[in-house]
Amino acid sequence: MSDLLTLDRNERGVYWLTIRRPDVRNALNDRAFHELIAACEQVGSDEAARVLVLTGEGRAFSAGGDFDSLQQMLDGDRAYAVAELENANAGISALARLEVPTVAAINGDAFGGGAAVALSADYRVMSDAARLGFVFARLGISGADTGATWWLSRIVGPSRALEILNFGRVFDAHEALSAGLVTEVAPAESFDTSVTAFVERLSALAPLATRGNKRALLDLERRTLEEQLALEAQIQADCIRSSDFREGLDAFQNKRRPNFEGR
Repeated sequence: MSDLLTLDRNERGVYWLTIRRPDVRNALNDRAFHELIAACEQVGSDEAARVLVLTGEGRAFSAGGDFDSLQQMLDGDRAYAVAELENANAGISALARLEVPTVAAINGDAFGGGAAVALSADYRVMSDAARLGFVFARLGISGADTGATWWLSRIVGPSRALEILNFGRVFDAHEALSAGLVTEVAPAESFDTSVTAFVERLSALAPLATRGNKRALLDLERRTLEEQLALEAQIQADCIRSSDFREGLDAFQNKRRPNFEGR
């Protein structure tokens, strides 16, 4: 990591990945997506990892694509633009396919590609002072960018997704919650406290179980029922034979809170 994106880990295996470009509202360039990929690889290789939290420094989560990068794609040839976009897409895929649960802490505005990055996380906690905007069309470009069409169509349906993208819809926090685009809305003045509480709840869950749930849901539409059942049997067998399941049963029977260790 560099001073563009920083990755920190606490003793419980919770990682915090922070976009540190507040002077340009955390706009994302080629290097940022390379570092996002590297961060996901690092977290994915840590068997003790519990959660990855992605947030932005300063007043914005991310304003989306960096204007200098967009200008270079405008001035360059088509092959250059495709290569740049494919690099950004690799970052989205790395985040979405991480087996560790992921949380986008939307501390401020998330627009364009920044909104798509937020949707790529499993959970989204949004400040009530933030906005979530899919403003691609307002600039004359398509919303077919960094997975925005994929996530929106699955959350709100294809017809509603088309409306949002064509008209460049901007949601305030409560509108985003009502639309199912975010998981929770938190007061701006206590945002960090709310995110920490959410992450603590998530990190206290059984890691094998949470990873198994995510693994079972990834690429679900590509599998038949029989293939899904076979995958579920493999995932559940690993969980049932784990120390965490033994701990969960004992805690349930003795009416205490379980302490899962991911084994």
